[in-house]
Amino acid sequence: MGFLQVRQLRKRFERVTAVDGVDLDIEEGEFFTLLGPSGCGKTTTLRVVAGLEKPDSGEIYLGERCLLSHSQRVFVQPERREMGMVFQSYALWPHMTVFDNVAYPLRLRRVKAPVVRQKVMEALALVGLAGLEGRPAPALSGGQQQRVALARALVFSPRVLLLDEPLSNLDARLREEMRRELKALQRRIRVTVLFVTHDQIEGLSLSDRIGIMNGGKLEQVGCPEEVYYRPATPFARDFLGKTFALGGKVSRPANEGLEVRLDGMACSPLQVAATSLPSARGGAPAAGDEVMVAIRPEQIAIWNSTPAGIPNVVPATLEGVHFLGDRYEYTVSLGSVTRLLIAPASQVLKAGQRVFLELKSEGITLWPRSG
Repeated sequence: MGFLQVRQLRKRFERVTAVDGVDLDIEEGEFFTLLGPSGCGKTTTLRVVAGLEKPDSGEIYLGERCLLSHSQRVFVQPERREMGMVFQSYALWPHMTVFDNVAYPLRLRRVKAPVVRQKVMEALALVGLAGLEGRPAPALSGGQQQRVALARALVFSPRVLLLDEPLSNLDARLREEMRRELKALQRRIRVTVLFVTHDQIEGLSLSDRIGIMNGGKLEQVGCPEEVYYRPATPFARDFLGKTFALGGKVSRPANEGLEVRLDGMACSPLQVAATSLPSARGGAPAAGDEVMVAIRPEQIAIWNSTPAGIPNVVPATLEGVHFLGDRYEYTVSLGSVTRLLIAPASQVLKAGQRVFLELKSEGITLWPRSG
């Protein structure tokens, strides 16, 4: 049982089902991210947890306390849920100073003035804004405004911190800086975080676990390495990062795995390990089944000549070379198909060159052709 439990959450807006039977178990002190494209239901889920939307059905528990239950006719108001929230727009009051913005949740709870001042100053110090308490909110930079919103969400010591795309309005460099600061802050104070984003880098770098959402449903829940390297569905596979996929057919079972012959390519069959077989997706394929071989581009090594004694090598031709600063992006043709590869800046190749691609066996996943 998780610290924050969500059971069979459903929410419709007229004819659109925004959240469709979502179950979550988030542990105390965990940084949990709902990751998915726009319109997948992640923000609606967050707003229902916060109490800002009433769902059509479902239950929410924080520890032993029921916050929402249709069967029990329970609905705890947002300000009584012990949750702090940072909105995408930060939602600061422009007519207030930094101090007054951060103090607002405490004054709403009728905390005495000396305690308000102490807690506000502590919260501002926590987010690196000590000394700016008298500044008007509009006079702050984007990064400073985000810190004020964080301080306001943390000032009353919430049990859960809800973050709705809080970094999306920052420029790329500041977003990277704030990402590191946010994770360091969460580790320091050990608050439970439910974070919503469409940004894959944010999700992978910040999270203890990730729930990938699509069409109002959870496609997969797992640690960042698991959902990236061992996706459970085609959507999870293709949404996170880039996928290098080739069609093929199972030629025969091999020792602890399968052999797969790639379509239209004059090369030895790929040796696919048992750990890559889609047993969780309907059982291992049989000889003659058409499949897709998928691998992340960074798990493909590029050789100038045929490497000796290495399995899963596929010949290819470089069709295009693109320099991206810290790396090269190569367009390669394999038979009748073209794919993109990534290589470090130190590995300089030329267009038209014949190369050999080593598909690292530990990085291969196998999928039914229909997927």
